[in-house]
Amino acid sequence: MRLYKRGRTWWCWYYDSTGKRVRTSTHCQDKNAADRVARQLERDAADPDNATAREATLSDALDRLLRDREAKAKRGERSMATVGFYREKAGHWVRILERDDQGREVRFLLSVLKPRHIDQFIEKRTEEGASSHTIAKELVTIRAALKLAKRAGLWHGDIEKLLPSDFSTQYKPKKRSLSREELYKLLAELEPDRAARIAFIVATSACWGETVRAVRAHVAKDLRTVLIDGTKRASRQRIVPIVSVEQRSLLEYALEHAQGTDGDLFTHWQNARRDIHRACDRAGIPRCSPNDLRRTCATWLHAAGVTPDLIAPIMGHADSRMVERVYGRLSSEQLGQRIAATLGCDTFVTASVDSGAPDGQSGRKRDRKQPRQGGRSGAQSRNRTRDTRIFSPLLYQLS
Repeated sequence: MRLYKRGRTWWCWYYDSTGKRVRTSTHCQDKNAADRVARQLERDAADPDNATAREATLSDALDRLLRDREAKAKRGERSMATVGFYREKAGHWVRILERDDQGREVRFLLSVLKPRHIDQFIEKRTEEGASSHTIAKELVTIRAALKLAKRAGLWHGDIEKLLPSDFSTQYKPKKRSLSREELYKLLAELEPDRAARIAFIVATSACWGETVRAVRAHVAKDLRTVLIDGTKRASRQRIVPIVSVEQRSLLEYALEHAQGTDGDLFTHWQNARRDIHRACDRAGIPRCSPNDLRRTCATWLHAAGVTPDLIAPIMGHADSRMVERVYGRLSSEQLGQRIAATLGCDTFVTASVDSGAPDGQSGRKRDRKQPRQGGRSGAQSRNRTRDTRIFSPLLYQLS
């Protein structure tokens, strides 16, 4: 490599990877600066991959991540919902690091990405009101993008040194599920079609998107099974058996009060999370989310004695790990009842876990019939308790 001057600008010549001599301007008038530019040009010519990495941007890495997830979705290894998740999270990285104060696009080179940029992103998202859980998901997104960029030779940094060690990105499962009394109070505070959707989720384990796609034709005429149109993965397309008295009661309630048209089971519900929170406030119960209702289905099944390996296919899971970790958690009262039943103690067998909403409960829709409750007296109560608690191998045999 050699420097020479043309007028006030320094030029250089060097040999590329094929041995050809290249002459070019450094666009520098200072010799030291020109020397650094010339040496970088020489390194790039000798190793084209180095030049590619030096020019790669944050958007390049995120685009690679989205293409990878879309390809996996087409192969059935991921869902389009997962692609949408990564696209949403990637958008925050682009907005914060590749836009200036006026919203104009600026290139952010991966080669200059430092821990301080990650810290700035976290600080900005915190100021915007994002929760730690949300930010953790966004850190998962950038980690995945950088791993693919590193594999492709677009980035040569250390992921572990880049991301904060004191910011937990580990998923912490929520534990909220509703008791029978809480569910009935919530139903009483909602309009009929919305209460019907809540009852349907608890009866069938459907997630919110699956209730949007629910149609009356998916429910068997004898109410013994419900087809759940899940799209997240192959196991989410499933037939849920309606075995217990409580499941059937909630399903009957949902079918009676659902007001969907043209075959759809339910009407459109915008801002559902907000409306459910407000209904919980009116009912005087802790707030819950749509996924808490799905968790309620699994928790009630588990409390009734159904094992995780039977609950998993009802939830649309490939195995029982998620049920054991997240959806099948028991409260101390429910755990005590299970242990007492195992030991043959009657103290907890007919306790409040199977009791319904109290009579005379107030609500906005006083004339709307509540789903049948499990609480009865004497022998009838004991029979109802057994019906609700016993879930046989029919979970797999019903069709």
